[in-house]
Amino acid sequence: MINRRKRIGVLMGSAIAPYLRTVLRGMYQAAYDLGADLVVFAGSQLTYNFMDGGEIEKDHDLMNAITREHVRRNEIDGMVVVYGSHTMDMTTQEKQRLLDTYGDIPYILIEEFSDRNNTGYIINDNYSSMRKVVEHLVNYHGYTKFLYVGGWENNRESIERKRAFEDVLIENELHFEPKMMVYGLFSELCGPVVEELLDRNEKPEAIVCANDLMAYAVYDVLKKRGMRVGNPRLDASAVAVTGYDDDVRASSSDPPLTTVGQDFYYEGYKSIENVLVLLRDGIIDGGIVPTILKKRSSCGCSYGRKHRYLPMSDIERTQPEFYAVKIAELMREDILISNVKDEIGDKIYDILYESLYKDILILGGYIKDTLNAETVVGQLRELVNSPFSKYISPNAMMNAFSDYMSALIHDSADHNKMILLSEILVEGMKYLQNYVFNIENVRTIKYETETMQLSLISRNMSFVSDDEQKMFRVALEKMCFSDRSDIYIFLYDEPVMHSEGIETVHSARMRLAAKKNEAEGIVTYAFEERPVIEGGINELYFASEYEDDKSSRYCFADIHHSDKIYGVAVSRMETDDVMYLTLLALQVAMILSFRG
Repeated sequence: MINRRKRIGVLMGSAIAPYLRTVLRGMYQAAYDLGADLVVFAGSQLTYNFMDGGEIEKDHDLMNAITREHVRRNEIDGMVVVYGSHTMDMTTQEKQRLLDTYGDIPYILIEEFSDRNNTGYIINDNYSSMRKVVEHLVNYHGYTKFLYVGGWENNRESIERKRAFEDVLIENELHFEPKMMVYGLFSELCGPVVEELLDRNEKPEAIVCANDLMAYAVYDVLKKRGMRVGNPRLDASAVAVTGYDDDVRASSSDPPLTTVGQDFYYEGYKSIENVLVLLRDGIIDGGIVPTILKKRSSCGCSYGRKHRYLPMSDIERTQPEFYAVKIAELMREDILISNVKDEIGDKIYDILYESLYKDILILGGYIKDTLNAETVVGQLRELVNSPFSKYISPNAMMNAFSDYMSALIHDSADHNKMILLSEILVEGMKYLQNYVFNIENVRTIKYETETMQLSLISRNMSFVSDDEQKMFRVALEKMCFSDRSDIYIFLYDEPVMHSEGIETVHSARMRLAAKKNEAEGIVTYAFEERPVIEGGINELYFASEYEDDKSSRYCFADIHHSDKIYGVAVSRMETDDVMYLTLLALQVAMILSFRG
């Protein structure tokens, strides 16, 4: 390849978890900002991960060996290993073998510490953050009867959060025993084990969950049992519930979920930034991702966010610009999805400050003559249409606007002012609700369309499965319809069998079977005409056709089914839609397996 920007590989264990998509968005933005190419390796785990028997040095994970071969062949300069999601169901030895595989490449671990040379890490302070949650429940609310829903038993994050939970209870001499806990595997499908947990214990005052997804499962189970989520001291049928992650549904769930806010965007961004520093300097300090305890009504807290937006003090009435500074800073903190780029936060702050100081504030006891609903909606429109909107949570912005305007209305003693402010609140909320609705509607339509397209891809391929060229063409035609980025399908001359072991990986020859790109449209090849991947040619040689771009993002998804690995699907993607490519690869593998 002509282009030799730094090429960073990302090893992911899942393309489905919502938080990983946010991590990936941060990575994409960092690669663009810093002028690096990103190559994401997805779909590298099988249900049956490791071969049976043999000594540990011989008992290879074939899928990981194939990924490592892609890394070598495509000249990856450095790696980011999303360790926690990739190793949830691995033993300690298996985890170590995974890291040893990449021992010769500078890498950054996400969700795990590393003290090896030529490595670094980005990790959340899981222990201290979970302590804050449990201490709040014990010390502020006075709860004494707890149940716990943990993640994976051998996962570091799960272990640290559980240890923090137990330590706080021990320090406060509160009873806890193994029957009062279950492992929910960080999944929203953990309802059955939550049912078991409640069946074998007396009614708790609080259920602490190791992530938000499991907390939503607890919500559902409690609702089915005729119970509520909330303060058990005020309602005998209520149970306090807490989560961890602050995912997109937490603030809008019913009731809003008390949780730990993690900056996943920051985590992804800093991992790319740090691996580039590691490549440049040969050393990098570890990084701790900041977290914040988000106190909401699911734990029994009765106060709302509106209390953050207090009326002007007497001093602030004489110098209203100070009040504008305070409110703008609070709003920026509320609506930003990440603090990764201070200059972006500063620009958002500038827009908020100008809006507040020029148009919205009640100054010296009277409303500015320029204040009206049209002006305020215009300011909101400027913010959501700005280049910085991707750093803003639409739901959080709607909540912040509602809370601030409500505080102004509550502080006003003038009937006419209250009417005007109420009109502004109504019109502003209409605009923001419509904005949020449109975003969600687009996402829903996108999800429904893609779900249908994936089913159609599988069906259409099965109709012409006796002809590989036709089979790939009908698949890529659907990809064209969905306006996807360029996609390339590479196949081994013969499938690599899981039972054959690692020695088959280096010798397995791969060819380009089909492609779809903007320049050529859809091209499929007969077997004897397929370009061979060998020598100085690699998969990215075919996919990299845009050398003038500041950064290119690629995704690799292994095409595997049962005990066979058929090849790899590669996409040059403009978005973080790794999951879609992974599902496409699974569909292709399934049809190939039917062909025999």
